[in-house]
Amino acid sequence: MSRLARSVLVAVASSALVFGGVATARAAGSLSATPTTIAGATIDVTAPTASSPPGVSPDVYYDSATGTYYLYTTNIPTGVYTSTDGTNWTSVAGATMPQGFDWSVVKMGPSDYRLYYSSINPNAAATVSCSKQRKEFHYATSSDLLHWTAQPQTLLDDIGCGVPHVLRKTDGTYLLYWNTITEKHGIHIATSSDGLTWTKRSGIIADEPDLVDPAPLQMPDGTFLMVSSTMGAGTTQQLRILSSADGLTWSLRNTALYAPAGISVLDPSVELIGEQLRVWFGYTQGNDHSASRIASGLLNLKAGTVDTAKPTTSGKTLGPCKKLGAKVTKKGVTAVCTKVKGKLVWVQA
Repeated sequence: MSRLARSVLVAVASSALVFGGVATARAAGSLSATPTTIAGATIDVTAPTASSPPGVSPDVYYDSATGTYYLYTTNIPTGVYTSTDGTNWTSVAGATMPQGFDWSVVKMGPSDYRLYYSSINPNAAATVSCSKQRKEFHYATSSDLLHWTAQPQTLLDDIGCGVPHVLRKTDGTYLLYWNTITEKHGIHIATSSDGLTWTKRSGIIADEPDLVDPAPLQMPDGTFLMVSSTMGAGTTQQLRILSSADGLTWSLRNTALYAPAGISVLDPSVELIGEQLRVWFGYTQGNDHSASRIASGLLNLKAGTVDTAKPTTSGKTLGPCKKLGAKVTKKGVTAVCTKVKGKLVWVQA
């Protein structure tokens, strides 16, 4: 999940995500993700109400064949909902989900789906201080998007801070994005030809350690769009927007996409429905994730002037970790130089 220390939330599922005027709204401008089209991007948001689905880490999958939206939230129990408009949600009784959180649905073929997710291994020590146990990367399968069967294979035995999101590209290959800390915190990338065996790449997206909660999308012209959140260390979390030509090298807009005063917005999910770019995300006062409910918005891409100035709110690198036990504080977050698998790395205290 989006902050480095978060437990799975406890709440009771409810319904009715409010999203005014969505039936006639359309994404403005070109459906191409470039530094120019995200420079002028805006998002029209309807805040959640007391009847909106509770939880964080929403993943929304739209089945174009039936016109049905499927919403999965991280909650106890997991919230599973369906909708015919992506606005008004009905909780699904009898849906079966694996033991996990931070869902990511990928369509494999007709009536063939994969659900990627994080899961806690209580018998293994965490390598980063996002949880007391290690987070692993798993998947489940389904033919109806409601009844999921967990598969025995562990795809990655350590996914750090979690929040994995898998994108199946139009060429049939896969990209995995997730949060963790190696030399520094950020969104990491792995590639795969089959979605099961992964090769991790070095570095973090946009060289920005403050980014979390990746929600990528391949656009109709082959470019890539991402909406993410920020860590919220010492402040509330914001939504950010990025673009890429290949899904590997990303350009981050310097200004926030959405940063309501006193509100944390986190764990986005993005879908392109026709010509509409729709976004769902957690929304809560301050940093109280236990009170988060699912909000939604309509993302409008439009040309703007690319800001090449250096961001003033971005986190800074911690530099090399050379002395075991050394401490450093950046943006109100303290990290300790810790030996992990024989290598000294910074780990949040």
